[in-house]
Amino acid sequence: MAARLPPALNLAVLCSYVEFDGNQRPFSLNEPQYAIGVLPDEHGRLSAPELTLYVQLDDEHALGTFWFLIEARTASGFVIPGGRTARTEITFTGNPDPMVPFEHAFDLRDLVFPEPGWYHFHVVCNHTSLNERSAFPASRLRVVPAERSARG
Repeated sequence: MAARLPPALNLAVLCSYVEFDGNQRPFSLNEPQYAIGVLPDEHGRLSAPELTLYVQLDDEHALGTFWFLIEARTASGFVIPGGRTARTEITFTGNPDPMVPFEHAFDLRDLVFPEPGWYHFHVVCNHTSLNERSAFPASRLRVVPAERSARG
């Protein structure tokens, strides 16, 4: 039986949305995100707009079926409530073309940040953060409260 080998993380970019080409491959990353300003609710929580985490994996030697999800963590490493995406199961058989990495866009919906600050988005494969095993740190997002306009 062949050993299971997970893919390695090449790149993760947080953006507003991803456009796909005619073959349903990611084509364009739109509005890369560094910081967002959102209006706090009556409890001070900050509801984020829909975001996408574009992920590129090196699957040249990857073998086996793995599940992936994204975790939104505080700067101190705690996963925020509702900060995990649904699991996505992906099977790798080894990629014969190292020029073409595996690409996936994870939609991040209904995120509510408990307070202003820095948040980190980890690519998790079978309970292990690929960011912690790679040279690429987790994608970061600064969340700040937006000002209400004088017009209401």
